[in-house]
Amino acid sequence: MAFAHPFFLLLSLFLSLPAQATSVYGPIMRQAYEATISLRIPEGRRLIQQELLHHPDNAAAILIANQQDFLTWAIQQNPEVYAGLLTRQEKRLQQLGSLQESSAWVGYALAEVRLQIALSKLLQGNKLGAAWDLRQAYLQYSANNRQYPDFLPNRKTLGALQVLIGSVPDSYRVLLNIIGMHGSIETGMANLKAAATRDNPFREEAQLLQILLLHLVDPEADEVAGSSMLQLSRQHPNNLLYAFTAMHVLKKTKKSETALQVYQRRPHQAGYLSFPYLHHMAADLYLYKGDFNNSIKLNQLFLTQHKGEHYLKAANYKLYLAHWLGGHAQQAEKHLTQIGLAGRTEMEEDAYAARFAKEQVKPNRYLMLARLQSDGGYYQEALGMLNQMPMKQDTAPTERAEYYYRKARIYHGMEKLQQAKQHYEQAIEASRQTTLYFAPYSALQLGYIYQDEQKPELARQWFSRALAYKGHDYKNSIDGKAKLALQTLNKL
Repeated sequence: MAFAHPFFLLLSLFLSLPAQATSVYGPIMRQAYEATISLRIPEGRRLIQQELLHHPDNAAAILIANQQDFLTWAIQQNPEVYAGLLTRQEKRLQQLGSLQESSAWVGYALAEVRLQIALSKLLQGNKLGAAWDLRQAYLQYSANNRQYPDFLPNRKTLGALQVLIGSVPDSYRVLLNIIGMHGSIETGMANLKAAATRDNPFREEAQLLQILLLHLVDPEADEVAGSSMLQLSRQHPNNLLYAFTAMHVLKKTKKSETALQVYQRRPHQAGYLSFPYLHHMAADLYLYKGDFNNSIKLNQLFLTQHKGEHYLKAANYKLYLAHWLGGHAQQAEKHLTQIGLAGRTEMEEDAYAARFAKEQVKPNRYLMLARLQSDGGYYQEALGMLNQMPMKQDTAPTERAEYYYRKARIYHGMEKLQQAKQHYEQAIEASRQTTLYFAPYSALQLGYIYQDEQKPELARQWFSRALAYKGHDYKNSIDGKAKLALQTLNKL
């Protein structure tokens, strides 16, 4: 299960605050919180410092201060601030643990800060340390929930964790159960529903988490997820975090024009946290529609502003494509070289760019344009591009396989399912004796189609076939989706 940005992968875990007001949770606290989750971080810091000056042991204020640090790190990923950030988080955790107050609020703040420590370590690449802190946070949420079952913010965050744990493959879930981390999609979504439908100050956040997790666990819920997230963003036009989330979901659901509108209307005046990754997302959207100049401009802006090490390879790969497709071969080659020099490969998008640069195989122009247009939801244009591609006896097997695969994806997007099925099967046949991902991904999509058609046995066969392929580029991602789909079918 991969997502386009590490911050988005973590959003469903940390974004919450207590629903029950403490003795000092008054107007200043609410204002600080609203500023913080809208990413008006300087304003939020000023307000929370006022509160901490008068009430230094207020657990809500301690947590909001921690969220401000964590949001800044998760979005900007500047390695120069990491050590100081982690030190401050550990001090806040110690302070919360020493408080004499025994309440749902203190228990919840302990869990949240511990979780944010785990996620900070994960972003920095410390997986072992992150796993330990994540377990401690999960146990704290569970204990707090047993003691205060009506404390809705706790149910919201615990529910998000339960859904995420419940969606991992069975083999990994057994290990999680052994160490006391039990997951269930149904239980988690029920906890989220309680927080999203019952009155509390953070009801909209629970609704946000519902949308994100529904999009994660149910590929057929794309339309609902996209429209729901767009509506939430429009209800809060001054919230940059909601704009980011709406852009992400709309981009993933191939609503490129609407996603671009969100980007263009996002709040970006002085006072908001700098969010370079938004430019990288928008560069993709312009690339999909063939606006290469704007795509180049925004990826260059991203590389200028971004302090982290993720998505540097991906940005240079997209710059290569935009220059190459735009007829500027010399500039394209410069960015092709840069792919191998910049950034890391933990993110799937970066890893793909690194493989492309290593293989040094020029793409087929027809296939690349059709792929980009299809990714953006421009299906008619993509189909027209493929129909111009000459298919000859000496057409390379890899290009032949991709031709059928791209056509299948386009027909699937246009809801022409018979043509989609035919071309998925042709892609599988053309991919024989290769490790191309077109075959396993086609099998996965055939499983989804037959699942929708209420043909569970055929769906199981195709999902199982998707799992059987070895050595392809997206095995972890495809296997995860196939296993989750089989879990759903087996419960019917």
